[in-house]
Parts: sequence; C-alpha cells; structure tokens
Amino acid sequence: MADTVATNGHGGQHQQGTKKQDDAVPELPKYLYAALEKLAPEEGFTDGKFTIAFDFGSSKGDGFVGQMFKAIISEGERKEAYLCKIPPLDDARREQFHAMTAFAREALVYERFLPAIYKFQREKGIASAQDGGFFNTPRCYYAHCDEEQAQSVIIMEDLRLRDFTMWNKHNPIDYDHARLFMTHIGRFHAVSLAMKRDRPQEFEQFKLPNPFDPIVEADGPFRNMILSQLQMVIDALDEQDTMERAKMEQLKLEIFDEFQRCGNGALAEPYTVVGHGDCWTNNMMFRYKDGKPEEIILFDWQVMRYVTPVQDLVYFSFCCMDAPFRRKHYEEMCDIYYQSLSNTLAKLGHDAREVFPRSALDEQFQTFGRYAILMAMFLVPMMCTKNEELPDIEAMAQRMKQTHQLEESFFKATESNQDAYRKRMSGVVKDCIRYGYL
Repeated sequence: MADTVATNGHGGQHQQGTKKQDDAVPELPKYLYAALEKLAPEEGFTDGKFTIAFDFGSSKGDGFVGQMFKAIISEGERKEAYLCKIPPLDDARREQFHAMTAFAREALVYERFLPAIYKFQREKGIASAQDGGFFNTPRCYYAHCDEEQAQSVIIMEDLRLRDFTMWNKHNPIDYDHARLFMTHIGRFHAVSLAMKRDRPQEFEQFKLPNPFDPIVEADGPFRNMILSQLQMVIDALDEQDTMERAKMEQLKLEIFDEFQRCGNGALAEPYTVVGHGDCWTNNMMFRYKDGKPEEIILFDWQVMRYVTPVQDLVYFSFCCMDAPFRRKHYEEMCDIYYQSLSNTLAKLGHDAREVFPRSALDEQFQTFGRYAILMAMFLVPMMCTKNEELPDIEAMAQRMKQTHQLEESFFKATESNQDAYRKRMSGVVKDCIRYGYL
C-alpha cells in the first residue's frame, strides 16, 4: 500500500498510501503529520519508532467543507487506525464554502462543549447513556483549528472498528432507527435546558449562531442556488396541487427572511437549546444487536448552534422520513422525543412541565416548523441522487470564485432519481401544510 516513506523530524516515519495504484495521491499538509506525531506518544507509541501511513479515498458527495483520511500509526506488530478530518486541500473549495468557519465550530464542540456537557451530567449522577444521559459522540483524540493559518485537524476513532455502520441515505428511515434518534436527541436537548439553568455562566459561551447564516442572506453567494432549489420543489408538485404551489410561491418571496427567523435563537426563548444542526442519516451511525439498532452515535458537529429544538426534529423528520412513515408515526416520534427529554430532565433535577411544557413544544413546531422545507430542499435531492451523479464540488467552487455566486443546484434529473425526488419532495410540502407549518 505504501507509496512513499519519509523520515520526520521527530523520529516517526511517514507513509502515503492509496486504495488503487492509479489514484492521485494528494500532498497532505505538514500540520496533519504534526498532529499525529503529537498524538502517537499519548497513545503509547515510542518516539522515534512509529510510522504514520494514510489511506485515501474521499468520494463525491462526502461533504462541502471537509475531507477525511484514515491514518494508521504502527510500531512493531501494533497498528492503530484513526480518522482524520481536515479542511479541503483545494483552496477554492475551502474558501468558497467557508470551511474554516465550520472547522472552528466543530473544534470548539470537541474541545469544550462535549467535555462540558459530559462533566455536567456526571456531576448530576449520570455517567453514561445507560443511565439515561447523552454521551453519543465519537471519541475525539485531538481537535484544533487555526482560522488565520487555514489549518485544522480533528482526529477521531474509526467507529467501524466498533461495528457501527451507516444507514443507506437513499432509503427512508425505519421505525427502530427513528425511535433511537428521537430518544437520544431528546436527551441531548434536555442537557442544554438543565445546564442553561444550573450553570448559566458556563453555558453562555455555547449560545452561538449558525456559522453559515451569512451565506444564506438575500445578497449572499448562495442566493441563486437557493432560489433554484426552491423552484425545483415547485416543479416537483403536480399541476393540480394549486394550494401547495401557491404556498411555495409565497415562501419564495420570504425565503431569506425565513432562514434568519428560523435560526434566531432569541425567538425560541426560554426553550432555546444547543442543537446539532445537521441531523440527517449521513451524520449518524448505528450499532446492532440481533438485527436491531441499539446504539447511535452523532458526528459532524460543524453547524452546532443555539436555536429552537424544533430545528433538529423537523430536519430529521422531513429529510430522513418519507410521507407514509410520517403519516403513520410522526406524532408518536414527537411523543418519544418529549418523553425522553422529560426523563433526562428529571434525572438532572428538573421538571419538564416547568422547564419545557409539551404545549410549548407544540407552539415551537407551529412557529419554526417550516424549517423542514428550508432543509429538505437541499437534502432530499442529495438523498435521491447517486454520489457519482452529484456535481463536482471543487469545480463548483472554482466557478463560484469567478462569479461570486453559486448558480447551480445539487440535483441533476435523471431517469433513476426524478420519480423518487418528486415523490419525496411533494410529500414534504404536503405534510408541512398538513401539520400547519406552511
């Protein structure tokens, strides 16, 4: 596998490897090696005697703002694998998609936020997920971001080594997986609500806006693409769907205001929480027992923000569920979420009826539920499109650099995806109307 071996300045060796002989081997940044050299002794490797090798292979559709590599640190018979996430190597892609802003947020999550909420729960007597707490994130060995130098590294465990697998994004979620997500996102939001009351000064630093708010403004670089995505939604509706079309045409006039309103944490007080912000199936993995999912891990925390709890709920429910599932289980899933939130609040010493009554959750759904459309118009096309048919992100970034405006959508209609998209997207619009969100 090894293509090159170079001795480093500290006593380890570097190896670069590829999956296939004809793959182009990117020149990885020195700061990535430095981070792994720092980690190796902490993981019990002997300074001067370990080697660092890489396995490449990020594929189309893996993400706008990050690239993943597997690093293997070896010494003698011992080999340990780590997943390394760094900003895009391509300058245009890194700059046009504001990658460093996202990495700064995710580094903060792993360096400060997750340790703080884990410590808070333990001090309240909740030591693990088995105790009803939220501890469902990957182990992070190293997280650092220097925005000025455009350098960031996040080194995490490879969850596949613990038998975690990812749901196929092309398939609507099923009952057991949805129930597990709703249970744990309820716990996560409960920790926010409790910590905000018990440790207000410590919690204050995590009341952060969506790092991508500036790029979804009316005069922002994504304006044309947003309007294009929304027009695709309208075009997916049947001609006889006159009410649905009228409501979507009205949303078109308000879309940029709606992005700002739905992301305004102050409007959701006193029920605002720290939300994950990117709750779809590509950002979670599951572990199974007897064929059923029993454990969930959430990752990709690049858009963690202080916002209405409804954002995480409708994002997942309208992007990952399909209309038949929502018709049958949506209210039940909201009940599962609220019961889980209530149980965890009780364990943390709070009464949900006082801290976040069910009537308040229902009001939040009515106030912020249309966020479902704002996210589904981006996610549903990607979930209906094969990775190899998605646009080239680096080519998009180059064009965007020249025009200062992203003109194209993520979706190219083909025979294989058009029917699936129309069905899923039409269901989103009709259900948003059915539940009073639109």
